[in-house]
Amino acid sequence: MARGKSAYEPVCPFCYSPIDRPKKVEPRRFGDFDCGACECGAVYVHDATGHNLGAAWVEALGFACNDDWDLAWSLTPGDDYQDAFLENYDIESHLVQPTGLTKDEKVVKAALVFIRMAKDVREVTHEGVREKLELLSEPRISAEEKDKAYFERRSRRYSKQQVMALVQDGEVEKIRAMALEDPLVLRKIQRLLYSTDEMLMWKAITTLGAVAGALATDRPGLVGDLVRRLLLASGDSAATNWGSIETIGEIIRAQPKIYGSFLRHILGFINDPPSCPAVLWAIGRIGALHPRVVRSNEFFALFALLKNPEPKIRGLAVWAFGCVKAKEALKAIQGMIDDTEELRFFDGQSIIYKTVGELASEAVERIEGPISH
Repeated sequence: MARGKSAYEPVCPFCYSPIDRPKKVEPRRFGDFDCGACECGAVYVHDATGHNLGAAWVEALGFACNDDWDLAWSLTPGDDYQDAFLENYDIESHLVQPTGLTKDEKVVKAALVFIRMAKDVREVTHEGVREKLELLSEPRISAEEKDKAYFERRSRRYSKQQVMALVQDGEVEKIRAMALEDPLVLRKIQRLLYSTDEMLMWKAITTLGAVAGALATDRPGLVGDLVRRLLLASGDSAATNWGSIETIGEIIRAQPKIYGSFLRHILGFINDPPSCPAVLWAIGRIGALHPRVVRSNEFFALFALLKNPEPKIRGLAVWAFGCVKAKEALKAIQGMIDDTEELRFFDGQSIIYKTVGELASEAVERIEGPISH
């Protein structure tokens, strides 16, 4: 927002609403910082010197997370929160001095550091942040009551270790119940998509899809935010190998009536070589349960992939057509039974090795019944 050289009242850099003067908030952690919060959910910290912006930023992050540092250090800038800085702020007059000087020539070096969490993170932390500010005007509240309120808030949180253990065990219903209490459970599953343990990654994909599907009617906004994040990640070439497309497919598989329209977005990645196997896998998984959802889209554009030089792509194309029971592809698939090239992929239960020919034989069986010899 453009400003002249005249002093002006500070506003939130995220919603442009006027903000209140920062206040002292307990517990104090990294320095003598005053804090505040905007109605939009942003929090801000006052650095009186302008030279401790790093420490002020850490204080703001902790304040925004309601002093939950396990959560704070697990968040990703840009995805989980945004930050901003407002320089030349004078706390005495509660004005921004663009020239760095007040009317009486006092030098102003102070700054405000802002952090605003993503909507689902704020849903967990914002109540605690607000309570901290409100307690400033309620000095008579006992330490016991403070501890009780803090424990009650914390009791609705689940650690990444708890979530990971249930993902490994495939406990969809337990995770769904946890996610109803703690919206960040879905993000914690999503982070498992980046696991170096390949089997854990696949369990995270199938579990996240199933849990999101189970939450679709109870928490549609939460699941909608997840789908949008996954779509954004799918468009990032650096993230194409981290399960975003496959997870969207699993959500469609779990709730085709609600999310079936997103299949066309998945198909939009079919001509991107790194994304192509993920698209085919998602189509196969959806098509095995809901062939009409697949057929209602431009899935026959995949026919050309049966002749792809990459064994993994043509093998997954065969597998996907078999899952959909696409009779239209039967003749082409029959011609691939002697293809001895091998591929490795997750079939929904385990990671397996198959030749293209073996997948072609299985696809023929699904489409027309056992092959007669």
